[in-house]
Amino acid sequence: MEERVRALVARINAELPAGLWWAGPATLAAVASVEDALGIRLPASFRTLLLLTGGGGPRGFMVSSVDSAAPLAVQRGTVYGDTLQYREPWVPHPLPAHLVVVQRCPDDNEPFCLDTSRWSGDECPIVLYYLHTGHIERIASDFLAFFERYLAPRFDAAAE
Repeated sequence: MEERVRALVARINAELPAGLWWAGPATLAAVASVEDALGIRLPASFRTLLLLTGGGGPRGFMVSSVDSAAPLAVQRGTVYGDTLQYREPWVPHPLPAHLVVVQRCPDDNEPFCLDTSRWSGDECPIVLYYLHTGHIERIASDFLAFFERYLAPRFDAAAE
């Protein structure tokens, strides 16, 4: 899995440089702080991406990040901050404790989340969480499959 994540990051860097932003590699300690604070563990593919890049990605489809200097900062665009934001009372159906935001919509619509209540080896599925109903829709079997799927159209457009 680690090699697939590394290959995807290299492809993103090579083919999608316009508007690309990476937070900077996260440390193991920073990732562990987020896991401990949220009471979950992160799947291997997402953890690898965070250790390589810190999070981020191409403009328009950035994944939530972990800042090694302040992993528990409650700010938009971070795994910790995004997850806590959707657990607040303003959300009609606050995010359950087993869901962790990995990609937040800029307009505060439905976030993509890790479903840490369901594991297959070192991976858990990605779901779309509907804030107004509490409905959970499975999107991909794991983070890497999700990220590859949503980047595919960008790679296709860049090749044209």
